[in-house]
Amino acid sequence: MPYESLSDAALAERIARRDAAALSALYDRYARQAYAVALLVTHQSNAAAAVVEALFWDLWQQGQPPIPGASMRNSLMLSARHLAEALPSVAQDY
Repeated sequence: MPYESLSDAALAERIARRDAAALSALYDRYARQAYAVALLVTHQSNAAAAVVEALFWDLWQQGQPPIPGASMRNSLMLSARHLAEALPSVAQDY
């Protein structure tokens, strides 16, 4: 099945059923954008990479978008920002 052609909602349903290929497709679709958001907040590539890892790990563990009701993209980007802002080195800068 070509997961790249599935909608975000269809991929979210598959992730809820523990379909790792669906998570991989969402990762491929949004990881670079989430990294860019995290990098804007942290100014550190290692921290931004850790945010992306945590973001998609949380998505896999929860089996649903981080912010129910929001689009997958908006949910992931807002969550990436919140995760980045919560990092100790970033929180001290505010």
